[in-house]
Amino acid sequence: MSFCVKCGAEGPTYRSLCESCFLQGKVFTTLPDHVDVFQCGHCEDYLLDGKWLSIETREEVAEKATELALQISKDAEPLHVTLHGERIDEANYHVGMTIAMSVEGLDVNEARTTIVRFKNTSCPRCNKLMGNYYEGTLQIRTRDRKMPEDLREEIIERVDKMMQEHTRDNRELFISKVNRLTTTHGGVDVVLSSSAVGKNIAHELADQYAAEVKETAKLVTQKQGKDLYRVTFLVRLPAYRFGDIVRHDGKLHLVGALRANSTKITNLKTSQSLMVSNSDMTSAKVVGRREDILDAVVVAETDREVQVMHPASFKVFDLRKPPKFQRKGDTVKVFQLDEEFYLLPLQG
Repeated sequence: MSFCVKCGAEGPTYRSLCESCFLQGKVFTTLPDHVDVFQCGHCEDYLLDGKWLSIETREEVAEKATELALQISKDAEPLHVTLHGERIDEANYHVGMTIAMSVEGLDVNEARTTIVRFKNTSCPRCNKLMGNYYEGTLQIRTRDRKMPEDLREEIIERVDKMMQEHTRDNRELFISKVNRLTTTHGGVDVVLSSSAVGKNIAHELADQYAAEVKETAKLVTQKQGKDLYRVTFLVRLPAYRFGDIVRHDGKLHLVGALRANSTKITNLKTSQSLMVSNSDMTSAKVVGRREDILDAVVVAETDREVQVMHPASFKVFDLRKPPKFQRKGDTVKVFQLDEEFYLLPLQG
């Protein structure tokens, strides 16, 4: 039989004391009488535990801040925490909490309250944005032609999506400015907060559009003993796009998949596909855009020919099938150059 060394009571003891004597005067949790939370007045994110977070309601922020401010004794094992935030006014919230713990196998509950005070500030990211901070610029241009507006907007959308992927892990990254150019050949300049991300995006665009990338750096200042460079990435798109018709080595080809170093093209006469290095494709001349390609209704088909109807003139004519030609559905893709029509292969 165990006895409490303090009061002499018989029964289970905890460090030689009965439950009552063991817990008497002991406090296992502490909470400040007020907790300050900073909110950026521009992006409205909150600073919690050293991180800027986007949280929908101040009540939720107040409860999270209170839980972060709670300190629990190393002798206690927390089991469950219940929080309840209540608005006092726009800048102040009252938060009550109950903490269920296990201490030496005993169930212990303590209640704490605090006032969460919201204060306005400006986060580092917004400070950089308002200061027009940037480290990298993407200059996206086309070779030997004016950049179509739909291509320009497509590229801007791609850059924006790629930037969103990067900002998931680092909110300090952002697009500082987008300049749409309308003079000469046109194009777009995208100004970025990070040259490292700019390099990554430039080479992703090169892989998607068979573009070439040229990089130039300019030393602008020193920060904490380190050189700070601003880097420009010139992304030069080829004259052709996916789905265009080009003349290469004197023959007509359909442009297929684009890669950083090569382009897939398919001969319109033979249906033979090959990968050509982008350096060898610089002399390729675009003779038709993908928007020039027609959808012609199939009227009849034999082993060697397909009879189609022109979608505008409704003229019916025969086209010889290239080797291994296959079609899906009731229409085929047709391209007209001068007075000659070409049956296009399926792209894959």
